[in-house]
Amino acid sequence: MSTYTKKIELVDLEVNTDNYRFEPMASQKDAIDRMIDNQGYKLYNLAKDMIKFGPSPIELVLVMPTSKDKTKFTVLEGNRRVIALKLASNPDLIENPEKSALKEKFRTLHESNRNKLIKELYCVVCDSPAEADRWIKLKHTGENEGIGTVSWNAQQKERFEAEVGNKTSLAIQVIKILQNSTDVPDDIKSRLKDLPTSSVNRLVSDPDVRKLLGFDVVNGVIWSAISEKEVVKGLKQMVEDLLDPTFNVKKIYTKEDRAKYIKNFNPASKPDTTVKATKPWSPIPNIITPTAPKPYPAYRKVLIPKKFLIKIKNSKVNKIYHEFQKLNVYNFTNAAAVLFRVFVESSIDCYMKEHGMSTKDKTNRNLTLQEKVNQVINDLEAKGVIEKSEYKGIRSEVNDKNGILGIDTLHAYVHNPNFSAHPKNLTTAWDNIEKFMKAVLENT
Repeated sequence: MSTYTKKIELVDLEVNTDNYRFEPMASQKDAIDRMIDNQGYKLYNLAKDMIKFGPSPIELVLVMPTSKDKTKFTVLEGNRRVIALKLASNPDLIENPEKSALKEKFRTLHESNRNKLIKELYCVVCDSPAEADRWIKLKHTGENEGIGTVSWNAQQKERFEAEVGNKTSLAIQVIKILQNSTDVPDDIKSRLKDLPTSSVNRLVSDPDVRKLLGFDVVNGVIWSAISEKEVVKGLKQMVEDLLDPTFNVKKIYTKEDRAKYIKNFNPASKPDTTVKATKPWSPIPNIITPTAPKPYPAYRKVLIPKKFLIKIKNSKVNKIYHEFQKLNVYNFTNAAAVLFRVFVESSIDCYMKEHGMSTKDKTNRNLTLQEKVNQVINDLEAKGVIEKSEYKGIRSEVNDKNGILGIDTLHAYVHNPNFSAHPKNLTTAWDNIEKFMKAVLENT
């Protein structure tokens, strides 16, 4: 066996028509089209990431010389990366009209990164597919008794995020509390490594569960004014439940399921929330003790309060946001009402574009604002950004045609000459939809 590393021009890398991901393809074009159909917007995200950070230095593309032209190389491992970069360099490789939205994303990426496009890659060159197969097998077929890649479990991934990404999940915070407590037996501590973190996150993300356990979450951090000993008592019971081999995640899957879980919680393990700590505490060191947010004043002149701070990428939406923090809705009520609709719809459209969601249905009809809002709510819920229970009220308001957030009401602000908005209704509408709009704008 003889392998060596070589920098190869992107144009000299040929996509493998016998890619193990798919059935054999007849041509390069067919192989690229098949990858586009299979991976879709993942290819765009991959290309965008590589252009921003560069190709991964710990995972080189594996190739071999082609039989017809030794200056060309067939990609044996890394076809997704190569195709993503080829599309970034030449978006016209996407010929399917049904992929026009994806093509437009790649075109925008191409235009905004003309001087950063990756034209060559470091590759590992081997003599034959047989030589490469061993390494491909070890990468894609699991641990292979330790010879292959040993993947991290969910808890290990979350620990990495905590150390590197400064994103300590609620589950990891719970584990820290229990590990540092002298009230937790060693046999439970030794089993914390097996704790299903997704189930922990699901439970402690529920406000009703947190109320039972005696703590709150502020800016992603567990915080409590209750005695730590009492909080640990409830958390210990919770992890014992989750570590029980007979425990099924379906018992806590929905809001209703978690309500039943709370109702049946071991009475002896319920924290006494009347026992206060000497001072508020958190598992995250050096946290500033949070204070309860002050409610917005009953009467305010602007639609969006100045303490609602957010970074918005889209220039137009960002300008409207800043205008709303200055515009007096009592002096310019109709202007604010019309602009309110523009702000909501433009924000929704930006989110859908960013996440590759079509604003048209299968018949090529433009979706109504109501339909778009509901699609975005569904997408946010599916991604775990929001919980269904938290946004049930907003969905109800939007679907109520005559409600303050109803689509007919927003339409009337714009199109009905006999319908005038009331300033207080506008500010109330913003207060009701603020959390949803924050989720939309932060994820665009």
